[in-house]
Amino acid sequence: MNLEIFVAFVLFAIVMTGTPGVGNLTMMGIGQTTGFRSALPFLGGTVVGMFALNVFVGLGLGGLFLASSSIAWSMKIGGMGYICYLGWKLLTMQIAAGTVHKRFTFLEGVVLHPLNPKSWAMSVVGFSQLADPSISLWVQMGVFVVTFMALQTLFHSTWGLAGSAIMCTLKSRRMLVGINCILVVVMVGATAYALFLSPA
Repeated sequence: MNLEIFVAFVLFAIVMTGTPGVGNLTMMGIGQTTGFRSALPFLGGTVVGMFALNVFVGLGLGGLFLASSSIAWSMKIGGMGYICYLGWKLLTMQIAAGTVHKRFTFLEGVVLHPLNPKSWAMSVVGFSQLADPSISLWVQMGVFVVTFMALQTLFHSTWGLAGSAIMCTLKSRRMLVGINCILVVVMVGATAYALFLSPA
C-alpha cells in the first residue's frame, strides 16, 4: 500500500475520531459524572459497534445506505432520537452515597455509531481513500478497520479520562452539572445542525 495514501488516511482518521463528536462528548460526560472506570462498558460497546459498521462499509453496504434517501432519512430521525436519549441520560444520572444509577451500558455503546449517519458518512469517505484495485479487498479492510479501531479507542479513552480529571479537580456539584449541560447542548445541537441544516 502506498505510504502517502496511508498517511493521508491516518490523518483523516485522527481528525474524525479525535475531534468533539457524539462518542467523545458522551465519554467525557460519563467520565466527569461517574468516573472513567464506569465508562468502560460503554467504550467497549462503541468500539464493537464501529468495528461492525466499518466491516459493513468495506463490504459495500455504505454505498447502499448513502444511495437510498428513505433509509438515510430514517437513519437521521433514529440517530437524532438516540443522541437526544444519550443527552437526557447524561443530564439525569444520579450519584448518591457512592451508588450510581442509570450507568451507561455496553449495548448503548454498540448502537451509538451504527445509528449515527455521520459515522456512516465518515466511514465511507475514509474507506474510499484506501480504495486500490491492485490491493486485496481484505487487506484494505484490515488496514481500515484496525486503524480506525485503534484511534477510536485512543481518543474515546482520552476524552473519558479528561472528563474524569475534571471530576477530580472540580469539587462544586453545580459546576459539574453545568459542564454536563454544556456538553449535552453541544452534542445535540451540533448533531442536529449536521444532520438537518448543514448544506453538505
